[in-house]
Amino acid sequence: MATVKDIARLAGVSPTTVSWALNGKRVSEESLRKVLEAARELNYHPKMSARSLRAGKVFSIGFYIVNPSLDPRLNGYLFPMLAGISKVLAEDNYAMQFDIVTPDKLDMLAKKALEHSVDGMLVLPQFAGVTERLLKELPEKFPVVYMQQDPAASPDHCVVIDQAAGVELAIRHLYDLGHRAIGVIAGPAEHVDNVLRLRAVQAVFRDLGLSWREEWVAHGQFDMESGEVGMRRILEAPDRPTAVFCFNDYMAIGALRAAASAGLRVPDDISILGFDDTDVAEASTPALTTIQQPVFQQGQQAAAMLMRLIKGEELPKQVERIRPVVIERSSAERRRA
Repeated sequence: MATVKDIARLAGVSPTTVSWALNGKRVSEESLRKVLEAARELNYHPKMSARSLRAGKVFSIGFYIVNPSLDPRLNGYLFPMLAGISKVLAEDNYAMQFDIVTPDKLDMLAKKALEHSVDGMLVLPQFAGVTERLLKELPEKFPVVYMQQDPAASPDHCVVIDQAAGVELAIRHLYDLGHRAIGVIAGPAEHVDNVLRLRAVQAVFRDLGLSWREEWVAHGQFDMESGEVGMRRILEAPDRPTAVFCFNDYMAIGALRAAASAGLRVPDDISILGFDDTDVAEASTPALTTIQQPVFQQGQQAAAMLMRLIKGEELPKQVERIRPVVIERSSAERRRA
């Protein structure tokens, strides 16, 4: 079994530096990188408690959202997701460590895996490139289930909401209501959800023969302000669309405000459709028609898959896709002649 001295020798640093790096104390980024690479190469695991040593486990998993900011809007779907995960973990008397990790702190996840401070991980990477980095940095056989599918990477085990299916539901719902002039308010370019939804919405437009008009497309953050600004931009077009699809509910609420400020009635003058089905959707005026992401179910299925991996099952490479559903409320209706 590899020791701290073995790691120090391979990394070209002192044993003290190795100890500090593995225990979270401050060392240079270069030293930390060398230590983690050496520990991974030597398959190093620290000593565990007597109880954990007997079982070879610590009876805890990590759930990590990778996001550049501690965004309070995460709460809208985070709590149902946590509830789904917790329900499964309780059946095996497992605990959960939860954190929101910024992309520049991904070394922390590799460190947790190498230290064996958790038996496995659920990772929700919200920005492009995160999954690709983790696939390189995490130990090869360490149990990990990803809860978002980065277009640039192909991890072995994923449980995701089918973003493309959700977008198709949204656009086809508006299409079936008679709308042929549809605007779009999209999210931040680097966000994985936005990448997947934008790709899907353009494909559905092509399939249905709808016109993609740049003056009817706005981009921003996943917040109300961006929705309001984006809607104002769309309404400045010489001829406005009859419906607007927003990439999340907060944007849709902002779009509702902008429409009201412009003297438009929703849905009489223009229909608005959101995505997520967070609490704000039902509380808005009018209540928001939206696409519901079944995140409680996603949490359950992801945790169940992870527990199977932790218990040693050899699962084939797989992506479980959960289909969203349309929640019909009052903000979208049949186009009026």
